[in-house]
Amino acid sequence: MKTNLIFLFALALVLGAGCKKDVYELRDGKPSVDIPSSNEAHPMKDSIDAIVSRYIAKGIPGIQVAVRNADGWYFVNGGYASIEDQSPLSAGMANLYFSLTKMYTAALALKEWEAGRIDLDAPIRQYLPQEVTAGIEGSERVTVRQLLNHTSGIVNLTELPEYQLWQLNRPLEQPTIEERLAMVNAKPLMFEPGTDFSYSNTNFLLLQLILEQLAGKPYEKLLKKEILDPLHLKYTYYNLPEAQAGHLSFPNYYLDRFANEQLEDVSQWNLALVNASNGYGGIAGTSTDAIRFLEALVQGRVLNQASLAQMRQWVQGQESTQPDYGLGLEYYQFAPGQGDGQYGHEGDGIGCTTQVMYVPGNDTYLYINCTVGRQIFGPYLFKTTDFKNELCGYVAKWR
Repeated sequence: MKTNLIFLFALALVLGAGCKKDVYELRDGKPSVDIPSSNEAHPMKDSIDAIVSRYIAKGIPGIQVAVRNADGWYFVNGGYASIEDQSPLSAGMANLYFSLTKMYTAALALKEWEAGRIDLDAPIRQYLPQEVTAGIEGSERVTVRQLLNHTSGIVNLTELPEYQLWQLNRPLEQPTIEERLAMVNAKPLMFEPGTDFSYSNTNFLLLQLILEQLAGKPYEKLLKKEILDPLHLKYTYYNLPEAQAGHLSFPNYYLDRFANEQLEDVSQWNLALVNASNGYGGIAGTSTDAIRFLEALVQGRVLNQASLAQMRQWVQGQESTQPDYGLGLEYYQFAPGQGDGQYGHEGDGIGCTTQVMYVPGNDTYLYINCTVGRQIFGPYLFKTTDFKNELCGYVAKWR
């Protein structure tokens, strides 16, 4: 399971000093959206219920799980939407997807490839404004494909000290795209493009700019026109104003900022962060919409078979023991020796961790949301990661 740890343990020690008090205020949830009927006779029910209950007992405040296969939908909602008033979670509550967004951005890029408007193996300098490429080391050598599969060597902006300090000191006033690009300005490549793998949010921020340049419209409108409207994904959102988010049904989000198992509400920070994550992490939505998107992608209702084949061309880092990534898709092997693996994507915010996964071996889709962050080294990093590993392993091995 791959984790992008934005915040280092050492920085956790100064978190309290830099955050405004209202970062930890409670936000209200509103009514849930319509969802499919949950099959209470689903053959996975008892095992999934037991796994969720075990990790709720270990202290994860809220867990949402959805599965879909030939036996229908099954939903599990463990813990609370709000610890403070012990209000229940519901399957219709929307979540902040964070890096699940990369699947959507990659699909938009492959649509441009299908239309003949982009060459995946052309240098990014060909598609980006000069004022952007001037600050990106190696922009004459890095290709669009290398952005998509994280083999560009471009540094990950969210791991830079200047970005992390910004989060600690100004969590509700997120850096603009221009300010984030300034952080990576003239930073040396981590390796020669195409020779290794390293996950970088900068890659997908640049992909967003390429898409906007090619389409002549904002990412949000492109997403709606090319994906959300055709697939009737009514409960998928991008760039939510706080007022609108308050009228939707979101759980509260929590952080163990001192790694002492004392959770604090960081819902406002989490929302501000997702809205500033753009094409690498800016989408929110329900569990059902996330699964429906991945299902449409797998079934060829988003892209043609040639594009899907491109997305499933896995690359492997020099220090990896299994494939890492395709074009906007993470590769998993939760059932060694049973098929060719699974794929989808994880997402991590300051107050949550999510995942959507497809298991070709049993034609099952899985969605996970935990309402506590794992980006500070400590108990909740291990609790949430162990939970996701165990549940994904069970679903991947199920027959």
